[in-house]
Amino acid sequence: MNSRLTLAGAVVVAALLATAGVAGAFATGNAGPAQAQPQQQGELSDTITVGTSGEVQAQADRAVVRLAVVATGDEIETVRQDLASNASSMREALTDLGINSSQIQTSYYDISTNRRYGGGEGDEPEYRATHAFSVTVNDTDSVGEVIDAAATNGADEVGGVEFTLSADRREQLRQDALEAAMDAARNEATTIAATEDLTVVGVDRITTTEYSGTPYRAEGVAMSADAGGSTSIDSGPVSVSASVTVVYDAE
Repeated sequence: MNSRLTLAGAVVVAALLATAGVAGAFATGNAGPAQAQPQQQGELSDTITVGTSGEVQAQADRAVVRLAVVATGDEIETVRQDLASNASSMREALTDLGINSSQIQTSYYDISTNRRYGGGEGDEPEYRATHAFSVTVNDTDSVGEVIDAAATNGADEVGGVEFTLSADRREQLRQDALEAAMDAARNEATTIAATEDLTVVGVDRITTTEYSGTPYRAEGVAMSADAGGSTSIDSGPVSVSASVTVVYDAE
């Protein structure tokens, strides 16, 4: 009987020791992460994230003139030939001004009949043809001269003028806009840090989130082939902007 009690007591003691060991191990395992977590949260909280943009303006060094040649008539072949002849005359006149063929691109071409729009027999003219062009002008001061040459050599419409930037100039202004955006971000982060008794000590990461260029458009340009005066078109400023998101380290 005594031996059975002794054995039972040993089992109970062993069970208690095992339970205590498991409990001790469980407590020890939680201690490390519990102490590290506040430190990790503190590190994450010591950052300031700001999103800002910068914008610069400059005079355009390139223009795109939208021109169109129009022909009407009762015979589609005659209309097509008139359209081709007038377009060719306009191209030659622009070439004489120093504009090469790569700067003259077709943006729209159409020969339509009145029947397409519900017209019937007896409506005149029966056919209308349009050949529209986008003409890139590298000398913005000569835009008026380009319009005059086109108007007196076959062009019938001017859809407007868009003053913009060459690729090199656009990239240069983009860099300036990025610098302006970064200056704004740094000033904003410094102000935010000061209100919370923090100091900006470095940059964690930077993301460029947006870039855009806004050309200056001169719409509704009036023109006439027999006008006595010359056309004068003035360019406004072209805007280039860039946006950044910056995460600063603070302490």
